[in-house]
Amino acid sequence: MSVNGRARMAVAIWLAALLASGYWIARHTSVTTDLGAFLPPAATRAQEILVDQLRSGVASRLLLIGIDGADEAALAKASSELAQRLDASGAFGTVVNGEPQRLAPERDRLFGLRYALSSGVRPERFTAEGLRAALREELELLGSPLGMLSRRTLPADPTGELRRLAAPLAGAAGPMSRQGVWMSLDGKRALLAAQTLAPGFDLDAQERAADLVRSLFAGIAPPGAVLQLAGPGLAGAAARAAIERDARRATLTSLLGVVLLLVAAYRSVLPVLLSGLPALSGMAIGVAVVSLWFGQVHGITLGFAAILIGEAVDYPTYLYAHAARGEALAQTARRIGPTLRLAVLTTSFGAIAMLLSTFRGLAQLGLLTMVGVAVAGLVTWLVLPVLTPARALEGKLMRLPFAGVAFVPGSPHRWLAALLVAAALPVIAAHSGRLWDDDLANLSPVPEPAKALDAELRGQLGAPDLRHLLAVVAPEREAVLQKSEALQPLLERAVADGWIGGYELAARYLPSRRTQEARRAALPDRATLAARLAQAQRGLPFRDGLFAPFLADVEQARNAPPVAADAWHGTALASRLDALLAPGAKGWVAFVPISSLRDAKMLGAALQVHADEGVLHIDLKREADALVAGYRAESLRLVLFGLLCIAALLYAGLRDLALTLRVLAPALGAALLCVATLLAAGVRLSVLHLVALLLVVGVGLNYALFFNRRPAAEGESALTRLSLVVAGLASLCAALTLAAGSTPVLRAIGATFALGTVYGFLLSALLARRPPPGAV
Repeated sequence: MSVNGRARMAVAIWLAALLASGYWIARHTSVTTDLGAFLPPAATRAQEILVDQLRSGVASRLLLIGIDGADEAALAKASSELAQRLDASGAFGTVVNGEPQRLAPERDRLFGLRYALSSGVRPERFTAEGLRAALREELELLGSPLGMLSRRTLPADPTGELRRLAAPLAGAAGPMSRQGVWMSLDGKRALLAAQTLAPGFDLDAQERAADLVRSLFAGIAPPGAVLQLAGPGLAGAAARAAIERDARRATLTSLLGVVLLLVAAYRSVLPVLLSGLPALSGMAIGVAVVSLWFGQVHGITLGFAAILIGEAVDYPTYLYAHAARGEALAQTARRIGPTLRLAVLTTSFGAIAMLLSTFRGLAQLGLLTMVGVAVAGLVTWLVLPVLTPARALEGKLMRLPFAGVAFVPGSPHRWLAALLVAAALPVIAAHSGRLWDDDLANLSPVPEPAKALDAELRGQLGAPDLRHLLAVVAPEREAVLQKSEALQPLLERAVADGWIGGYELAARYLPSRRTQEARRAALPDRATLAARLAQAQRGLPFRDGLFAPFLADVEQARNAPPVAADAWHGTALASRLDALLAPGAKGWVAFVPISSLRDAKMLGAALQVHADEGVLHIDLKREADALVAGYRAESLRLVLFGLLCIAALLYAGLRDLALTLRVLAPALGAALLCVATLLAAGVRLSVLHLVALLLVVGVGLNYALFFNRRPAAEGESALTRLSLVVAGLASLCAALTLAAGSTPVLRAIGATFALGTVYGFLLSALLARRPPPGAV
């Protein structure tokens, strides 16, 4: 095939790939902002449970509501009216604001089910002796401050089962009450909590729920009142909005900056437009491949396109800027082709740590980078020479409008490079004890204001800081309930001995069938109970017939069906039960939150008895840190593998060990300087910085390859410097747009890449070999 035939074939393949990618993106590509994509994969069962809860746990449906800006009476009225309207909307499972009447369904349900739920229902409790002891307790209570409450429940509950059930709930009564509703301590904010029916990962549904709250509040808001909303689902929606906003802004700003830069360099619009083809082609085909491989494209992946634009624009810059006056662009492509191909390949290999990552979100970034860079390089090398008219570059700059020793390859000031890298080493060593940030929360793309409001409302609502919990796992719900019930004696001992402050248990609200059957069996028939009660009453000041409701309720409980989870439908306890008992990927999990852990060693030793029974003690902070640290260890291994691949590729392309080391040195030095600068600025490194450092190595290799390329003709070194300055500024522009964003993932990558662009260029210029005489 002739040269022209191959060129036409390349253009045809490029157009076909673009059309196919456009069709796939339009018809099959969906964009997701699921934050779970940027959660590391779990390595242990405890971490699996943690990640499941972060992604789709019932707690993710919680919506925290605050009303500010009015006096107490107006706030209380607004709270009551808003709660009523939220209830009537049908969008929320439960709505609580501290109003006593809102607790009536829970109280009535507890009272009606007390004989199935109370741990005090044992055979000895319903003997004549047990009943007499219970009646004496009631007489003492009648003379106490609790006498009014006891007098109301005494006829139907002389054994005090309701008090036994209500005691564990007393610590979860909520914040301070003023004007009959929950309010902050200073009385300036009314507080509510609602549980959405939609799952937390359904961000569209969470946004609709929040919009509904705003709409309903607008209809009852007192003058000056302000609504405050927070919660996991709402935070996820805010993160999605931030991701989309940053992605659009970074991409558009990067394009604008690069276009202005290229206009100044080429002094013509046509080569600027053509320079965008490799980057846009890389983006389109890269996004299509990501969509085809992963099924969805994450919003952060699209935001990362700004970096890809800055990197991919480098390649046509190298081509156009290297074109000598009157030289055919195809000849320029052949002349710089070996260096250009090696630059493209090393940059693609620089993304291998992301591509091979088990971190799904970063794997998408890696695939987009590898495909996008490879496509941009191929389009630059094979397509642009065909599409660019012969006279399009006649007005371009042929050399930099300024001169400086730092831009001369092989500068006599190369000692400065050694000095900079040497200065970085003690900085890194000084921070070695605090090098890594393994806090999972810092990987979250949730905006800081949303995090702060969430923490503030949780604190005012009195939500406990439950760092520690037990997780009981079993294949079936009945089995997991039985296992959790077996823990109760140990937990009661732990409370009594002061190891823990308290605990919560799903079996309090949904005992296992086995336990319910045992409690039903402990209840005597009506005739037997009546005889024993008569014997117990002798000599006590209770009138005959007072306990007829008690006899009727016990008989009803003996014949009632087992209590099921739907018994709590429509009450706040339904949400609590859902949060404590949930199906998982590998069976059922019963969560046992532990509050005020004071002696972890004693509790751990006691739990060893249950270690083989599917009971896990989970320190949420420790597991989250271990989750990130485990991924960091994986990333370090992949980074090392990527660097080895790059080194092997460089040596295979250059066939010169000394030159290979000369090209590698500035790229690796730039990475070290990036690390030192971030640490000196008080930034601890996360896995995101680690992955971004591979991009730094890739771009540094590009600069070093061209700076060390031997010019074929006089004046070519000036063209090389021109191309590298323009390319470097384009990359820096793209990186800075990400670094200025609000999304932590993109900001970390952008800031690191911006530093790497500067350091990579500087070190590559200083450490390059000297050009032959007359070539500069």
